[in-house]
Amino acid sequence: MLSDKAIVELGIALQAQNCVLQELKLAVSELDTSLAESAQKLSSVSETTHQLRELEALMDELEADQDWIEEEDFGDFDPNQILSLYENRQQSIFRELTKIGFKDWDSFVRQCQSYVLYQGVDPLAPYEAFLTEADLKQLQDESYNAQYKWDKFDYIFVLASGVLASLTDYLLVKIPTTLTTGEYAGQVGSPITEWLKSYDSTKSNDWFARWAENLSETCKVPYDSMSYTGAGGVEHIAGMFPKSHRIQSFGHDPVLGFVFGVLDIMRGTITGFSYDNLTHNHTWMQGTVWSNHEPVGLIEAILRQLGHLISDVATPMGLPAPFMTLMQGINAGSFGEKGRTVGEIARWMYLNGYDFRHFLVSGITPAVIEISLRAYIMLRHYSEYGETKFDLASHPKYRTMLLMAHGIATLGNAGKITLMQGNPLAINYAEWMAFSRYLLPSIKYWVFDQHKLRMEHLENINSTGWDQLLQSSDH
Repeated sequence: MLSDKAIVELGIALQAQNCVLQELKLAVSELDTSLAESAQKLSSVSETTHQLRELEALMDELEADQDWIEEEDFGDFDPNQILSLYENRQQSIFRELTKIGFKDWDSFVRQCQSYVLYQGVDPLAPYEAFLTEADLKQLQDESYNAQYKWDKFDYIFVLASGVLASLTDYLLVKIPTTLTTGEYAGQVGSPITEWLKSYDSTKSNDWFARWAENLSETCKVPYDSMSYTGAGGVEHIAGMFPKSHRIQSFGHDPVLGFVFGVLDIMRGTITGFSYDNLTHNHTWMQGTVWSNHEPVGLIEAILRQLGHLISDVATPMGLPAPFMTLMQGINAGSFGEKGRTVGEIARWMYLNGYDFRHFLVSGITPAVIEISLRAYIMLRHYSEYGETKFDLASHPKYRTMLLMAHGIATLGNAGKITLMQGNPLAINYAEWMAFSRYLLPSIKYWVFDQHKLRMEHLENINSTGWDQLLQSSDH
């Protein structure tokens, strides 16, 4: 590894040589004769080199036939001839160095420095100065940063998709329902959510309502109960009543339900959080509901879990948004005029209409970004690189573009919450999840992967390209 001093000295020497070569280019017609004479003078050196190569070939033959060699075969061999050949070669090189005034490296660097200063050349100019414009452009185009650099169209589409998503959030997603009472009275709900909630499977008589009713009867689950068998008999779960039992039980979570709900079905238990109205704390709880529980297999438990969720999805209270049941365990924070904790806010949001159906509606916001920006990225990629396979989510540039667009949308959602007086129902849960989905891999890339990928990029540079650069520099 070269030291910083050696690199600087090498740069000075190369600058001097480059300056000399440029002057030689202008006077090449006048130097033809001198070059011819130099070629004659160096002919002896070429002859010496040829003799050395012949001796090396002869030595290879001798080594190959060493078993057949006898002592008398070396009668005319003089080892001093080999030494004299190398001495002649060394003297010829020394004579050529003497002609240009070379004594040692330090004095050579000083001479080069004096020369470049006298010629008005920057002795510390970057190494790129030795390359032609074509070679320099090739290096810049193939650099790691060039592959992930944004242009004006990237900025335009990222900004446009982020702003469009924010407008969608404010004008269409809004809040789950129109509020007529309370501290947020007068705020208008989402027309799309209102349309979805207008369908009630418990009051309809179409095929889905009949199917849901049948599933409700056949897919009984233990976590639908609001009490469990405690040490002293049957105990009511604190804070749980018909409207809140789905937010308090993990089995009703659209995602966590396929873990905790399936386990509850197999064991005849209920898992979730109780809620104390006095302390305003949620407490983890798990209790047995079915005392005479018959064993249930894994496949049957999964099918029963799926059927029960389908039967509940279009009821008046609906299912909670994914992972919202888990947030009840956060008994921290003090938000709003009433100083609610995160767990209380999650419970309040569900009881005021923020269910799985509104979560699907809020997914329109990140969907706008995913559809518009991904379409632009794919069209741009194929127009530049053709039909090449690429993983958009793992590409550093494209992932950053998606992250920035979702960042704009989350900022827009924060502004929406502010405009709606801090109403938690204005939170676009799906957009914040989408933002986190790109933020975490990006942090990993910035902290751990970026340097490694840079090194891999340098190692994968085509050797043919470097050969072309060397040939061009020779010319």
